[in-house]
Amino acid sequence: MSDIATILGKLGDHSQPIQHRTLRQLSDLGSDSDGELLRVWRPIGVERRRALVKAMTGLAEDSVEFDFRDVFQALLADEDAEVREAAVDGLWEDERPRTLRRLLALLGDDPDSDVRAAVALVLGHFAQRAELGELRAELAAELRTTLLDAAGLTNPDTEVRRRVVESAGYFTDPEITELIKDAYATGLQPFKESALAAIGHNLDPRWLPVLSVELKSSTAALRYEAARAAGEFGTEGHSLLPLLLPLTEDGDPEVMSTAVWALGQIGGGAAERALQRLVQSDDLVIQQVAEEALAELHFADDASRLI
Repeated sequence: MSDIATILGKLGDHSQPIQHRTLRQLSDLGSDSDGELLRVWRPIGVERRRALVKAMTGLAEDSVEFDFRDVFQALLADEDAEVREAAVDGLWEDERPRTLRRLLALLGDDPDSDVRAAVALVLGHFAQRAELGELRAELAAELRTTLLDAAGLTNPDTEVRRRVVESAGYFTDPEITELIKDAYATGLQPFKESALAAIGHNLDPRWLPVLSVELKSSTAALRYEAARAAGEFGTEGHSLLPLLLPLTEDGDPEVMSTAVWALGQIGGGAAERALQRLVQSDDLVIQQVAEEALAELHFADDASRLI
């Protein structure tokens, strides 16, 4: 019996708890083991397979010591959509070109819309690298084209289209600008949320007036996305400070926390004074978020002085 068969034989026993010390043996497996892994993996019960892939995702998030990327790649071929979706999530930080190609194929071919939506989100990581010039030109072009195709009106899956818009937002050409505009112009809340998220990736100052409008929205989800995008602009978002400051007392805790975080990203005297006041809050959550934002602001100030 091979090592993989022995390991999965132990892990596949649903009558036993998942032992992390055994699971760790699948780290750094190597892509040449895909076929054997799937052969032994497939007979394991679906609930156990779901639990195992989520356990691997958790281990990889907790420690860079563990590398399950090749296992996650193999599990993209699992017959269960929930396993495939978890495997996609596990590939979030995998920057290899072959992973990109596999995900691009999955975006068009996977029969489950939740899996395709997860793929669309992970592709945002590659889109960011492409815009920074860290991806080969031909791969960047293929990624951009695939995202634009998936965002088209012929795609009936709303969630997939939303996530595609968010990831495509990292590209800064006119066609992507129109894509974001169109998503926002639908007037539909889910697409407006995604357009705002894309604006936070796109970072074109032309979007600042849109953020000014949505920071005053009566809808918490839109205020949240606008505050998040405002923070992503950093110092270029300074004009939004008068609208962000009231949100540090927003009734929605996520909006409030994000507004406080945004102050630390934008910086400046007004933001610093607001954060120093919030550090004195009786609310421990606000206090902690403000302390972290203030530390980020001071770090950015120190770094700028060294340039």
